[in-house]
Amino acid sequence: MPLPSFDRAEVFLLVLVRCLTFWSVGPVLADRKIPPSIKLLGGLATAIVVWPAVDASAWTPERTLLGLAVVAAREVIIGAALGLTASLVFLGVRMAGSLLGVQMGFSFANVIDPNTSTEVSVVGEMEELLAVFLFLLVDGHHLLFRALHFSMERVPPGSAVDLPGLTAALLPMAGTVFVTMIQIGAPILGALFLTDAALGFVARAVPQMNVFIVGIPVKIAAGLLLMLFTAPLFARILTYHFNALGPQLTTILGGM
Repeated sequence: MPLPSFDRAEVFLLVLVRCLTFWSVGPVLADRKIPPSIKLLGGLATAIVVWPAVDASAWTPERTLLGLAVVAAREVIIGAALGLTASLVFLGVRMAGSLLGVQMGFSFANVIDPNTSTEVSVVGEMEELLAVFLFLLVDGHHLLFRALHFSMERVPPGSAVDLPGLTAALLPMAGTVFVTMIQIGAPILGALFLTDAALGFVARAVPQMNVFIVGIPVKIAAGLLLMLFTAPLFARILTYHFNALGPQLTTILGGM
């Protein structure tokens, strides 16, 4: 039996809340440099697409504003959990880039990140931008659409959320940030450490040379060359994590 139009509007509103929260927290559209109208349009378009997948036969209409607010809060939790899981890899890439920027001597060339209102390395910004391009190249945005579609089937709007189960499923995912950071940054950081050691030997062998002035351009050039040579490794690591993103999102939904 079809739902009355008002009840269907309630269901669509909940779907829209989940989609907007997901795109506001998740990758690609979460950046504050993207206009809010684009985020609203993306959430609205996604909600229209995934709405037919919602099984609203068991939907119990909320006749009070408080009840509707509670149900909408559940959708915010679900959308935020999915968006946070999808953005962990990009956070790890940014942290790796920040460490590399400090080691390369770019600590005085930091910029203000509008997302966190803190200083970030230009290398971190560049690495994250490359990660977003690679994510789009491997059709990662399609994975996000499928995850939202599956979430509507697995956890229909208005369903209760198991917060302890969700927390237990989400906490192990936090390790993805540090794993990504180490995998991307460790090879270059190790090579830059050897560069520092070589400059130290040069300073001992040739005391007349001002190693601090010579070392800065040397480390910048070495860092940029290493980033260029390790670009295939960077792509392989991110592709691996992007392929693992689907099972991670499924695990999060299973904990709900």
